[in-house]
Amino acid sequence: MGNLEKVLNEILVKLLSIDNKVSDLDNKVTKLDNKVSTLETGQQQILTRLDTLETDVKDVKATVSRIEVSQNDDVIGLLKVMQKQKH
Repeated sequence: MGNLEKVLNEILVKLLSIDNKVSDLDNKVTKLDNKVSTLETGQQQILTRLDTLETDVKDVKATVSRIEVSQNDDVIGLLKVMQKQKH
């Protein structure tokens, strides 16, 4: 019986060791999951900022276009005035 108890005790020690290793792996997987989640959140923030930048660029382009049209109208108006002054 003494020998059987020794073998059972060794098996128990190995099982506890395996259990600890599984627990460590589980903790590492949880940490990796958290890091992936953080990366995904960061990626989403970047995408949101890019969308905002693209919208801002479109707004700037629209403003520049309005300014160009306005300047063209001013030049046309000025040319008409100059033309009338010549006649």
